Amino acid sequence: MKAVLLAAGKGERLHPITETRPKPLVPILDKPLLLWHVENLQRVADELYVVVRSQDKEMVSSLLNGYNVHVIEQKDGIGGTATAFSSLPTMEDFILVYGDVFYNPSLLQKLANFDNAIVGKEVNNPSEFGVLSINHSFLLSIIEKPENPPSRLINAGIYKLSKQIFYYVDKISPSSRGEMEFTDVVNTAVKDGLKMEVIKYDDFWIDIGKPWHVIEANRLALERIETRIDGEIENNVIIKGKVVIEKGAVVKSGTYIEGPVYIGKNSVIGPHSYLREGTVMGSGTKAGASVEIKGSVIMEGTKVPHLSYVGDSVICEDVNLGAGTLIANLRFDENDVKMSIKGKMETSGRKKLGTIIGGHARTGINVTILPGVKIGSYARIYPGAIVNRDVQKGEFFKPWP
Repeated sequence: MKAVLLAAGKGERLHPITETRPKPLVPILDKPLLLWHVENLQRVADELYVVVRSQDKEMVSSLLNGYNVHVIEQKDGIGGTATAFSSLPTMEDFILVYGDVFYNPSLLQKLANFDNAIVGKEVNNPSEFGVLSINHSFLLSIIEKPENPPSRLINAGIYKLSKQIFYYVDKISPSSRGEMEFTDVVNTAVKDGLKMEVIKYDDFWIDIGKPWHVIEANRLALERIETRIDGEIENNVIIKGKVVIEKGAVVKSGTYIEGPVYIGKNSVIGPHSYLREGTVMGSGTKAGASVEIKGSVIMEGTKVPHLSYVGDSVICEDVNLGAGTLIANLRFDENDVKMSIKGKMETSGRKKLGTIIGGHARTGINVTILPGVKIGSYARIYPGAIVNRDVQKGEFFKPWP
């Protein structure tokens, strides 16, 4: 059986994270999401196809060097999941997965016995997804982001499909978003009489579509780790709960760690750091003296040197926070934190959410960043600034006019 991964999304809603990396390379426990998919799918398929944007093909191909994977460049023209799908050769029998979902791979084994099937997942916010209309165990249609969802069962972006589905690719038109949608292909096929069973799935699943979902996906992965310590731990370090400390990492004296926590290769933690539950330190990162980090994803090469607090945030690669940088993660009125997504303010549904800082940014000393603020890649924040609005890519943010 073959497998297909559609990984050609732009990831605009994930900015500033995707300003410096393709969406498929967003890390979960310091490993690109793409590699999680590839390793999962290779357990059930003997041939794997990954569809990517043309500008990402070289980077993805380099990452997948050594894996038995066909990297396919998405066709030119109107974007969308159906365009990505139409870039593939015709196949008899295959599993198809959207590249931005994170799930329990044991699900894939269940799909092998079906001809055509779609995975459904019950969520609390169905109006943000494609909702499944079903008759007994068969799909009637996928209703995209309805105001009044008929149920909480949504399209999880995982399918088992037969050769028949290729017949319907050329029978759809652009959606209201101006894209060619694979869900329209499915709807057209079902309307024409194709029987598609709905597999209800109740294990962990998340669609990584917005910046705070990166925190949540990493947390899902952290909850499933088993303690493994391959790095160096100095005297007077206290560790509670599950932790992974990779080779080459050093945890210095006086540090207190409350798991689940992941510490990547060649990282330096401490002395006297406090890593709280839900923290992921990527490879080559640093949490220096008297630093506290809670529920955050710190990507590769980033430095939080000393006297700083980072809460419920995503700090991308090669960022340096000046001494005394404080990231607020709770609104003063304790309402849910909102964040700007493609120019529109959206609620995160989280009481606690700090900042999202793009790659290669820098802050000066004694900087304060308010909840829900995004700082673009390569930005510079002057010393003493209170960052109370989004900062654009490459912007120099000053605390005075």
